[in-house]
Amino acid sequence: MSTSIAKPQPWLKPAAIITGLLGFLLFILTPFLPVNQTQASLQWPQGGNLNSVNAPLESYTPVDFHATVPVKAVNDVREGESLLLSTLPSDSPNATARGLFVRTQDGSLEVSNRSQVLLQLKKDELAKLSPDAVIQIDSTFDGTTATLPSDAKAKGVTVESEQDGDHRPIVSGIYTELEGNSAALENAGLRVDMEINSRFTSTPTALKTAAMWLGGLMTVASLACLALMDRLDGNKHPIVLAGRSLRPRLLDGVVLAFLGFWYIFGANTSDDGFILTMARASHESGYMANYYRWFGVPESPFGAPYYDLLGFMAQVSTASTWMRLPSLLAAIATWFVLSREVLPRLGAKIDGRRVAHWTAAFVMLAFWLPYNNGLRPEPIIALGALLTWVSFEVAIANRRLLPAAVGTLIAAFTLACGPTGLMAVAALLAALSSVIRIVYQRTKLLGGNLWVSVAAMVAPFLAAGTAVLVAVFGDQTFASVRESITVRSAVGPSLEWYNEYIRYKSLFEQTVDGSFARRFSVLMAFVSIAVVLAAMLRFRKVPGSNQMPSQRLMLMMLGTLFFLMFTPTKWTHHFGVWAGIGAALGALAAVAMSHMAMRSARFRTLMFGGILFVFAFALAGVNGWWYVSSYGVPWFDKTIQLKGIEASTVMLGIALLVLLLGTIQSFIIDVRETQAEERGEDPRAIRRGRLDRFNGLASAPIAVVCILAVVFQSLSFGKAFAAQYPAYSVGLGNLRTLKGDTCAMADYILMETDTNESFLKPVNTDLRDSIGEEKQNNFEPGRVPPVLNSEEINGVSTALANEVSDEDTALDASTSVGLRKEEGINGSRVPLPFGLDYKRVPILGSWKNGDQYYSEAISDWYEMPERSENKPLLVVSAAGRIAHTDINGIDQYGQSFVAEYGRRDNDGTVTELGQARFDDPGPRPVWRNLRLPLDQIPAEANVVRLHAIDASLDPDQWIAFTPPRVPTMDTLNNVVGSEAPVLMDWQVPLQFPCQRPFSHYAGVIENPRYRISPDHVGRVTGSRFQDALGGGAQGPVEAIDSSFQLPSYAKNDWRRDWGTIEIYNPRTDSQDQKPDNADIQLEEVRRAGTWTPGLMNISVE
Repeated sequence: MSTSIAKPQPWLKPAAIITGLLGFLLFILTPFLPVNQTQASLQWPQGGNLNSVNAPLESYTPVDFHATVPVKAVNDVREGESLLLSTLPSDSPNATARGLFVRTQDGSLEVSNRSQVLLQLKKDELAKLSPDAVIQIDSTFDGTTATLPSDAKAKGVTVESEQDGDHRPIVSGIYTELEGNSAALENAGLRVDMEINSRFTSTPTALKTAAMWLGGLMTVASLACLALMDRLDGNKHPIVLAGRSLRPRLLDGVVLAFLGFWYIFGANTSDDGFILTMARASHESGYMANYYRWFGVPESPFGAPYYDLLGFMAQVSTASTWMRLPSLLAAIATWFVLSREVLPRLGAKIDGRRVAHWTAAFVMLAFWLPYNNGLRPEPIIALGALLTWVSFEVAIANRRLLPAAVGTLIAAFTLACGPTGLMAVAALLAALSSVIRIVYQRTKLLGGNLWVSVAAMVAPFLAAGTAVLVAVFGDQTFASVRESITVRSAVGPSLEWYNEYIRYKSLFEQTVDGSFARRFSVLMAFVSIAVVLAAMLRFRKVPGSNQMPSQRLMLMMLGTLFFLMFTPTKWTHHFGVWAGIGAALGALAAVAMSHMAMRSARFRTLMFGGILFVFAFALAGVNGWWYVSSYGVPWFDKTIQLKGIEASTVMLGIALLVLLLGTIQSFIIDVRETQAEERGEDPRAIRRGRLDRFNGLASAPIAVVCILAVVFQSLSFGKAFAAQYPAYSVGLGNLRTLKGDTCAMADYILMETDTNESFLKPVNTDLRDSIGEEKQNNFEPGRVPPVLNSEEINGVSTALANEVSDEDTALDASTSVGLRKEEGINGSRVPLPFGLDYKRVPILGSWKNGDQYYSEAISDWYEMPERSENKPLLVVSAAGRIAHTDINGIDQYGQSFVAEYGRRDNDGTVTELGQARFDDPGPRPVWRNLRLPLDQIPAEANVVRLHAIDASLDPDQWIAFTPPRVPTMDTLNNVVGSEAPVLMDWQVPLQFPCQRPFSHYAGVIENPRYRISPDHVGRVTGSRFQDALGGGAQGPVEAIDSSFQLPSYAKNDWRRDWGTIEIYNPRTDSQDQKPDNADIQLEEVRRAGTWTPGLMNISVE
């Protein structure tokens, strides 16, 4: 090894300083450099007519709104109507509280904004005004005003009314009931001008692009200078992996096998659909918007460049196995960094112990399986944090600054991926003092002025640490990102640091957030931390380890725990970032436990008992997984148990027995040691020989329980795949993707294509009278509650399942609200669900206020159609509480409702052959489609009838139903297709990769045609995140559209509540005319990085 010391070239230090500082300054300037912003605006009337127009704003409110309305327009309102102008459809949710309205009634005129009347003119006051008088309405950040011409004051009419403060109305378009000559009204002054909040739709100018590229080149140059300075000492230290360390090992195959199995068959994470939609929509919108919440603000400052990578990948394919490749590659890289770099740097005796490698492997897998098999950034952050630690360890071990600068670069980009990336900063801080020592020592080699030498070494670090600003502010500005942060903090969730306990509270609740798999890995991490800390306090280091790298690893973990408090959200997802560092600490803990166990038999036993006790605590969680990932998984909604005996209880008993054994063993050892001392013998000699045999086993408890946990999770999903087949499961969808069938669940959801034409033909009467033909006792057409709310949520589908309020049982597409004005075919005014035609479809119900009576109804016999593959079900739309067997095979209490089937002979006589209960997916008591697979009805049966009995006197026990039907089915993929815009709730898009999410551009969203939602629990709890109150995607859509649910079913999984699909219909005016899509004017404007059109109005109510 050469040790000759070279003199630095005279240009080296100036070059390092200039390039480093230039790179740093250019990156710092990046947020403030100009961009080309696409400014959107809307003017109305459009197209030479007075048609209403839809323009749902992503930010809900415009930058400013200006309208002029001629007072004589009151004469041009359609007869019987009152609306001159509004920013929301009159029948949209909370329209008056959210929008601006100009109305007339009995010749008067009123201007209101967000429930406050701005201007009210009676008929006689209007008569005093000039015929060409115009009302001017202006709404900006500063206030909202309605103004009349100044000469009106002289006539005793109020001239101006003002609403102080920011009360800009929510805008989804411009709506009117005006008719007549558009040109005449425009000439009279009718006009709307609105500047749309499109501040986030921007691209870098040539100047900004050049600055970013030049900054990158300067950074590379400065790092090259740093590398040359590293070589001045003449030492050539290898900083790359030795060739032999890349040789495959048995454990590599084990880890890769588990990762590969889980990649295909294992669970995904809850936010995968959320992130996939963000990535897909970013291509057309031009920036990475949150999409589902926060009024369309960008994800910056977090997400880049990882989310941008996903955006590019989504243009190639949206299949799960393709989009999740970064997480798989991160898992493989994390393992190889752990086994080839981290463990060797912790010490040769650590690296040389198989138990350390096996413990690290299975602790990593214990984290990766439940947390990191999706699109969330935690896998990338886990790898980035580990690489940061390794980079600094390489720098410290080899007295080199370039690896430290690279580590700084990695840390910055890791932080940009998400707030939990602060753990990479913790690695940097843990190594900072050692790096400063290297800088100080290097000044002697560089010679010359001390501060110039320091500047030459520090400048490249400044450039490397700020290079990430290119990713964060590449297409955004300082002002836009600042507004994004402001909106997110104001809307939330955004919790203070002292609310960190919520994360751990969630981890120990009986929800998916607190599932067995999730809490187990975190508990093992804390056990490892405790053991390593105990060893360090007792021996100053883990015996056999390198002291300083081990201490820096522990400092990094403690720093991570500290920084985690300052993340604005407190989800348990974030624990996935511990996959790498937790595994490394697990390896250290394994060796530490081995050393402690070798010193004391009692400790070995007590250690095993303690680990088993922690394992029992983990087993107390449910075996729950997110949405579709739970399909077929055993104990997905309960703790692991067999015949009611919980595994956690059994494990607790075993742990207590082991701890008792350890206590007894302790007493025995104490006695034997005392006896040995009395004989003059060394007490340590008694146990020394006996303990050697436990050299490997004694340090294995963490590895053993981790192996058990990982194997159990893998077997759970192997069982799920087998139990579900041929029905859909995550594994089946991924396997089909490998064959080229990439549409996943959309090929396994069947939709009715002829609902109103598929009702069975009655044998003895018409459809209207058939429903109670045979018997009708206390069943009447109108006996259905006027409002139906689904029952309380029970389950663990989401972390929010235990936080549902009354408002969360929101009325959905299967909910009846009030009564219709028109009577249905059999006299009912109850609104029918699923698009059923009330003029053709009768209904009977047993609900009743007051005294309750026994109720029974028997329908006419209906002719069964020929069996066919595309008609697999007998379906009845029903409401109430009906006895059925649920998806777990458990009988649920309710009233009797069965299908009786028989054989009808040529002479018309019917021989009853049997009866069958319908499958009921819930939720109760709202309308849903009961279904009976036709293969459960004997082939000889050619007629069927319905028999309902409500024998309960409980007013909450009742039944309502419609006649039976056998609809023709087709897949959701064929019905919806891949072109129609769809609002996919954030939980579902990864399972529907072929359906196109609605797009957004320049502050205006596309009106979706359909909505796809998860199961009932997920829909109710998840809708809160994307609704209007959070500035979500659901708000503008529900403002302009009404919807109803389309009947749908999970193929070959008939009892499953897979979710819902709704069809959206634009709200119409009094003439049943749909609004036009607004023509949005676009203009490219150069904006400075500090430019802002003002604060966004995020007040919804």
